[in-house]
Amino acid sequence: TIRPLGRLITWSLTKMFQIIPNYGFVIIIFAFVVKILLNPLTKKSFQSTRRMQDLQPKIQALKEKHKNDPKKLNSAQAALFKSEGVNPLGGCLPMLLQMPILIAFFTIFRSTIEFRGAPFFGWITDLSVPDTLTTIAGFPINILPFLMGATMFLQQKLMASPSGGAQQKMMMYFMNVFFILLFNTFPSGLNLYYTAYNMLSFFQQRSIKNKLANQ
Repeated sequence: TIRPLGRLITWSLTKMFQIIPNYGFVIIIFAFVVKILLNPLTKKSFQSTRRMQDLQPKIQALKEKHKNDPKKLNSAQAALFKSEGVNPLGGCLPMLLQMPILIAFFTIFRSTIEFRGAPFFGWITDLSVPDTLTTIAGFPINILPFLMGATMFLQQKLMASPSGGAQQKMMMYFMNVFFILLFNTFPSGLNLYYTAYNMLSFFQQRSIKNKLANQ
Protein backbone atom coordinates (compact mmCIF):
# COMPACT_ATOMS: atom_id res chain seq x y z
CA THR A 1 0.00 0.00 0.00
CA ILE A 2 2.81 2.43 0.91
CA ARG A 3 5.02 1.70 -2.11
CA PRO A 4 2.54 2.91 -4.80
CA LEU A 5 1.76 5.96 -2.66
CA GLY A 6 5.48 6.64 -2.32
CA ARG A 7 5.91 6.47 -6.08
CA LEU A 8 3.00 8.88 -6.57
CA ILE A 9 4.43 11.35 -4.04
CA THR A 10 7.91 11.10 -5.58
CA TRP A 11 6.51 11.67 -9.06
CA SER A 12 4.48 14.67 -7.85
CA LEU A 13 7.41 16.26 -6.03
CA THR A 14 9.86 15.79 -8.92
CA LYS A 15 7.35 17.21 -11.43
CA MET A 16 6.74 20.24 -9.20
CA PHE A 17 10.51 20.63 -8.80
CA GLN A 18 10.77 21.22 -12.56
CA ILE A 19 8.70 24.39 -12.02
CA ILE A 20 9.93 25.37 -8.53
CA PRO A 21 13.61 24.34 -8.19
CA ASN A 22 13.59 24.08 -4.38
CA TYR A 23 12.29 20.93 -2.76
CA GLY A 24 11.54 22.75 0.50
CA PHE A 25 9.01 25.04 -1.18
CA VAL A 26 7.73 22.08 -3.22
CA ILE A 27 7.00 20.17 0.00
CA ILE A 28 5.10 23.15 1.46
CA ILE A 29 2.99 23.45 -1.70
CA PHE A 30 2.39 19.69 -1.65
CA ALA A 31 1.14 19.98 1.95
CA PHE A 32 -1.25 22.70 0.78
CA VAL A 33 -2.55 20.44 -2.02
CA VAL A 34 -3.10 17.53 0.41
CA LYS A 35 -4.91 19.87 2.80
CA ILE A 36 -7.27 20.98 0.01
CA LEU A 37 -7.98 17.34 -0.94
CA LEU A 38 -8.68 16.37 2.67
CA ASN A 39 -10.60 19.55 3.45
CA PRO A 40 -14.11 17.98 3.51
CA LEU A 41 -12.95 15.19 5.84
CA THR A 42 -11.11 17.63 8.11
CA LYS A 43 -14.21 19.80 8.39
CA LYS A 44 -16.40 16.81 9.28
CA SER A 45 -13.77 15.62 11.76
CA PHE A 46 -13.69 18.97 13.54
CA GLN A 47 -17.48 19.12 13.69
CA SER A 48 -17.59 15.56 15.04
CA THR A 49 -15.08 16.43 17.76
CA ARG A 50 -17.10 19.49 18.78
CA ARG A 51 -20.27 17.40 18.92
CA MET A 52 -18.50 14.84 21.12
CA GLN A 53 -17.49 17.66 23.47
CA ASP A 54 -21.10 18.86 23.63
CA LEU A 55 -22.19 15.33 24.56
CA GLN A 56 -19.72 14.99 27.43
CA PRO A 57 -22.29 15.87 30.17
CA LYS A 58 -24.64 13.15 28.85
CA ILE A 59 -21.76 10.67 28.56
CA GLN A 60 -20.68 11.39 32.13
CA ALA A 61 -24.26 10.89 33.30
CA LEU A 62 -24.35 7.48 31.59
CA LYS A 63 -21.02 6.52 33.15
CA GLU A 64 -22.38 7.39 36.58
CA LYS A 65 -25.63 5.54 35.96
CA HIS A 66 -23.98 2.35 34.65
CA LYS A 67 -20.66 2.51 36.52
CA ASN A 68 -21.09 -1.09 37.71
CA ASP A 69 -22.19 -2.53 34.38
CA PRO A 70 -19.73 -1.90 31.48
CA LYS A 71 -21.92 -3.81 29.03
CA LYS A 72 -24.95 -1.60 29.66
CA LEU A 73 -22.70 1.47 29.54
CA ASN A 74 -21.39 0.53 26.09
CA SER A 75 -24.92 -0.11 24.83
CA ALA A 76 -26.20 3.18 26.27
CA GLN A 77 -23.32 5.15 24.74
CA ALA A 78 -23.84 3.49 21.35
CA ALA A 79 -27.53 4.39 21.49
CA LEU A 80 -26.66 7.98 22.44
CA PHE A 81 -24.20 8.34 19.55
CA LYS A 82 -26.76 6.88 17.12
CA SER A 83 -29.56 9.17 18.30
CA GLU A 84 -27.31 12.23 18.12
CA GLY A 85 -25.80 11.23 14.77
CA VAL A 86 -22.23 11.35 16.10
CA ASN A 87 -19.36 9.06 15.16
CA PRO A 88 -16.96 8.85 18.14
CA LEU A 89 -14.11 7.92 15.77
CA GLY A 90 -14.87 10.71 13.31
CA GLY A 91 -12.21 12.98 14.78
CA CYS A 92 -9.48 10.41 14.07
CA LEU A 93 -10.12 9.99 10.34
CA PRO A 94 -7.80 12.75 8.98
CA MET A 95 -4.95 11.47 11.16
CA LEU A 96 -5.52 7.91 9.95
CA LEU A 97 -5.39 9.13 6.36
CA GLN A 98 -2.20 11.06 7.13
CA MET A 99 -0.32 8.03 8.46
CA PRO A 100 0.31 6.36 5.05
CA ILE A 101 1.48 9.74 3.67
CA LEU A 102 3.89 10.25 6.60
CA ILE A 103 5.27 6.73 6.24
CA ALA A 104 5.67 7.25 2.49
CA PHE A 105 7.50 10.56 3.09
CA PHE A 106 9.78 8.86 5.63
CA THR A 107 10.60 6.12 3.11
CA ILE A 108 11.21 8.27 0.06
CA PHE A 109 13.40 10.83 1.86
CA ARG A 110 15.51 8.02 3.28
CA SER A 111 15.86 6.06 0.05
CA THR A 112 15.26 8.27 -3.00
CA ILE A 113 18.40 9.67 -4.57
CA GLU A 114 16.71 12.88 -5.83
CA PHE A 115 16.25 14.18 -2.29
CA ARG A 116 19.73 13.46 -0.96
CA GLY A 117 21.60 16.69 -0.40
CA ALA A 118 18.52 18.73 -1.43
CA PRO A 119 18.66 22.03 0.50
CA PHE A 120 15.81 24.28 1.62
CA PHE A 121 17.33 27.39 3.20
CA GLY A 122 19.59 28.41 6.08
CA TRP A 123 20.61 25.50 8.27
CA ILE A 124 18.40 23.04 6.33
CA THR A 125 20.97 21.89 3.81
CA ASP A 126 19.77 18.30 3.27
CA LEU A 127 16.08 17.36 3.39
CA SER A 128 16.91 13.64 3.60
CA VAL A 129 18.46 13.96 7.09
CA PRO A 130 17.47 15.72 10.35
CA ASP A 131 17.93 19.52 10.33
CA THR A 132 20.52 19.54 13.11
CA LEU A 133 21.43 23.11 14.08
CA THR A 134 23.87 22.16 16.84
CA THR A 135 24.65 19.37 19.29
CA ILE A 136 24.51 19.70 23.08
CA ALA A 137 26.10 16.95 25.19
CA GLY A 138 25.85 14.60 22.22
CA PHE A 139 22.14 15.32 21.69
CA PRO A 140 21.26 16.84 18.29
CA ILE A 141 19.15 20.00 18.43
CA ASN A 142 16.79 19.91 15.46
CA ILE A 143 14.48 22.88 14.90
CA LEU A 144 11.73 21.46 12.69
CA PRO A 145 10.58 18.78 15.21
CA PHE A 146 10.06 21.55 17.80
CA LEU A 147 8.10 23.61 15.28
CA MET A 148 6.07 20.52 14.42
CA GLY A 149 5.38 19.95 18.13
CA ALA A 150 4.31 23.58 18.51
CA THR A 151 1.82 23.23 15.64
CA MET A 152 0.43 20.05 17.22
CA PHE A 153 0.05 21.86 20.55
CA LEU A 154 -1.84 24.73 18.91
CA GLN A 155 -4.25 22.29 17.27
CA GLN A 156 -4.79 20.30 20.46
CA LYS A 157 -5.37 23.47 22.48
CA LEU A 158 -7.91 24.66 19.92
CA MET A 159 -9.72 21.31 19.97
CA ALA A 160 -9.50 20.75 23.74
CA SER A 161 -12.73 20.56 25.69
CA PRO A 162 -13.16 23.37 28.26
CA SER A 163 -14.15 20.72 30.81
CA GLY A 164 -11.21 18.46 29.96
CA GLY A 165 -9.42 19.02 33.25
CA ALA A 166 -5.86 18.30 34.32
CA GLN A 167 -5.78 14.79 32.86
CA GLN A 168 -6.46 16.06 29.35
CA LYS A 169 -3.76 18.71 29.70
CA MET A 170 -1.21 16.16 30.90
CA MET A 171 -2.02 13.88 27.97
CA MET A 172 -1.68 16.83 25.58
CA TYR A 173 1.78 17.71 26.93
CA PHE A 174 2.87 14.06 26.93
CA MET A 175 1.83 13.53 23.31
CA ASN A 176 3.68 16.66 22.19
CA VAL A 177 6.91 15.65 23.94
CA PHE A 178 6.58 12.11 22.59
CA PHE A 179 6.12 13.28 18.98
CA ILE A 180 8.99 15.79 19.24
CA LEU A 181 11.37 13.06 20.43
CA LEU A 182 10.06 10.63 17.81
CA PHE A 183 10.32 13.05 14.89
CA ASN A 184 13.72 14.34 16.08
CA THR A 185 15.40 11.47 14.22
CA PHE A 186 13.29 11.77 11.05
CA PRO A 187 14.32 13.45 7.77
CA SER A 188 13.80 17.20 7.75
CA GLY A 189 11.71 16.88 4.58
CA LEU A 190 9.14 14.85 6.50
CA ASN A 191 9.17 17.30 9.42
CA LEU A 192 8.78 20.24 7.04
CA TYR A 193 5.76 18.61 5.39
CA TYR A 194 4.04 17.78 8.68
CA THR A 195 4.76 21.22 10.16
CA ALA A 196 3.28 22.95 7.12
CA TYR A 197 0.27 20.62 7.10
CA ASN A 198 -0.38 21.17 10.81
CA MET A 199 -0.20 24.95 10.44
CA LEU A 200 -2.72 24.84 7.61
CA SER A 201 -4.94 22.58 9.74
CA PHE A 202 -4.75 24.99 12.66
CA PHE A 203 -5.89 27.98 10.59
CA GLN A 204 -8.64 25.87 9.00
CA GLN A 205 -9.91 24.63 12.36
CA ARG A 206 -9.84 28.12 13.83
CA SER A 207 -11.86 29.40 10.88
CA ILE A 208 -14.43 26.58 11.28
CA LYS A 209 -14.61 27.20 15.03
CA ASN A 210 -15.29 30.90 14.50
CA LYS A 211 -18.02 30.14 11.96
CA LEU A 212 -19.70 27.67 14.30
CA ALA A 213 -19.51 30.19 17.17
CA ASN A 214 -21.22 32.84 15.03
CA GLN A 215 -24.08 30.58 13.96
